[in-house]
Amino acid sequence: ESKVEQVLYGGGVYGGKTWFGCWWQISRRIKYPNTRGLIGRAELKKLQLSTMRSFWALANEMGLKSGVHYTYNGQLNYITFANGSEILLMDMADSPSDPDFHRFGSLELTDYFLDEVAEISAKAVEILDTRVRYNLVNGQPKGLLTCNPSKGWLYNDFWIPFRDNKLPAHRAFVQALLKDNTIV
Repeated sequence: ESKVEQVLYGGGVYGGKTWFGCWWQISRRIKYPNTRGLIGRAELKKLQLSTMRSFWALANEMGLKSGVHYTYNGQLNYITFANGSEILLMDMADSPSDPDFHRFGSLELTDYFLDEVAEISAKAVEILDTRVRYNLVNGQPKGLLTCNPSKGWLYNDFWIPFRDNKLPAHRAFVQALLKDNTIV
């Protein structure tokens, strides 16, 4: 059994990263009843205008119908599936009024998908990661991070250790390239 808890899926533009993250969240919610995922991005508006457009298109392709397979609460930003599973949609930006991310304090998650994670601080991801403890599948927390190339914290925490064959056992890096996306 894999000990990997956090995967960075990153690389070129149009590598299928957002689509994969949405598919991963939908598939886990359908397969595992009464679990709770989170889809996050630095800004909720960007999440709704970009990531969630892919999510809704994918849900439609999968034959899922609103009111039958899931319900969406746009005011509170969450999706509930017929089997009791949920996906929370969240703004992950740093906030001067909440430098320690206390807003994550009461979250109980099974897993998370953070799109364009290079726009999100390492501290936000670190704190969110501590909230993955609810109805864990096989007792293991899981997080999926996606990004385009960046020289920020992801470069230091994932790329350099990956390149040097020193990535910790709880982390993995998967390169996403345009040629990997058969839809484009």
